[in-house]
Amino acid sequence: MSLRALLPLSFTLALTACGLLRAPPPPPLVHDFGAAPAAAQTLPWQLGVQVGAPIWLDDGAIHYRHAGATRLAAYRDHRWAAPPSDLLARRLRTRLAPPNPGAAGRWLELELTGFEQRFAADGTAAAHLGARAQLFDRRGGKLLASHDFERVLPAASSDVHGGVAALAAAADALAVAVLDWLAAWSEQEQP
Repeated sequence: MSLRALLPLSFTLALTACGLLRAPPPPPLVHDFGAAPAAAQTLPWQLGVQVGAPIWLDDGAIHYRHAGATRLAAYRDHRWAAPPSDLLARRLRTRLAPPNPGAAGRWLELELTGFEQRFAADGTAAAHLGARAQLFDRRGGKLLASHDFERVLPAASSDVHGGVAALAAAADALAVAVLDWLAAWSEQEQP
């Protein structure tokens, strides 16, 4: 076969091969908790905030679980804009009013124990969020108080959009509950 005859054949083969290649999947849709509410809570001390979570919970995936399932799944085409622990830490900080400059220091460690959308057997869904809060004296690191929190909020729809909205609302409810707990604890601490 001559070179002239091979040229159209190789061009045809190249075009055929290009048609076999799949287009890359679209990038995932990225979600956050939405617009932050105005700062509302004033505490009598300066508060450092650290939020952590197990690696399997804090990977940026939007997790869900079917009724009775022992396996946590993730929505394929949707992700959080940052790990849930980072989003929650930012939300807590934005809800705090600036402290007095000379106020004593406290340190809040919040560990997420659950952050998922759960589907019930009847097809409804709800956001489940759990966390353990520990308050420390910034000087010396003495544990001052601890409390476990759990928030369950129904999702408006049984899909990723309902789950994201419910998880964001549950995170806001958790932030309010933690700050209310800190405010109540600070009143007990006062002589």
